[in-house]
Amino acid sequence: MTATDLIIYSSIALSTSTIAAVFGFAGGMILVAALSNLLPAAAVIPVHSAVQLISNSSLAAFGKKFIHWPIVREHLIGASIGIVISFLFLRKLDLAMTPAIIGSYILLSVWSKRFIAVMGKIESFYILGAIQAGLSLIVGATGALQMPALIRKLSNHHQVVSTVAVIITTDHLLKFIVFYAIGFAFIDYAPAILCMGCSAIIGSYVGTKLRHYIDLSKYQWVIKVLLSILAILAISRYVLN
Repeated sequence: MTATDLIIYSSIALSTSTIAAVFGFAGGMILVAALSNLLPAAAVIPVHSAVQLISNSSLAAFGKKFIHWPIVREHLIGASIGIVISFLFLRKLDLAMTPAIIGSYILLSVWSKRFIAVMGKIESFYILGAIQAGLSLIVGATGALQMPALIRKLSNHHQVVSTVAVIITTDHLLKFIVFYAIGFAFIDYAPAILCMGCSAIIGSYVGTKLRHYIDLSKYQWVIKVLLSILAILAISRYVLN
């Protein structure tokens, strides 16, 4: 990759990590949608997982006093089961379809009231963990799936964001192990991963500070529009190719 490429990737990671630290979701979705338009299809989810592992672990560290560990433990058990099931399905999946699958999932998550309502009714973090981690292996970012249940369970937004950060960290750690085990060449993308990872840590710190001063309700429509544009571009990439 050229220096210009690395600057672009780093800027995207910085922005999306900041968004995730402020809102508690959407950053990972924007990142995976952007990478779907930049990287080879087979590299999108592995590279995204490595960067998000760094990003969310740093976000969790910055908000460690707010983490609700019982929820994390329940999620981890469910996630471990979901990853195994999803991996068995992934082996039969045409990886060229990855951008289209990611784009379709994002559009459903943002605009389908039925999809959002169904996921919002699930209260068990064991079940949510299995679904979220399983889907994450295929579409990359699924952090928003647990938001309704977490909002009902936890007392404030800082708890929600910090607990989500740990939950997503466990998902990406499991995915990283899976992709490493099946032989994905992370070393080929090491410069991009390191640059994006460092930028993501900065974004996590900045977003954690900004979260105390931003009225989240005023900017959610911007996130929805941006996600939709990137999702449509990802789908178009698959269709045109």
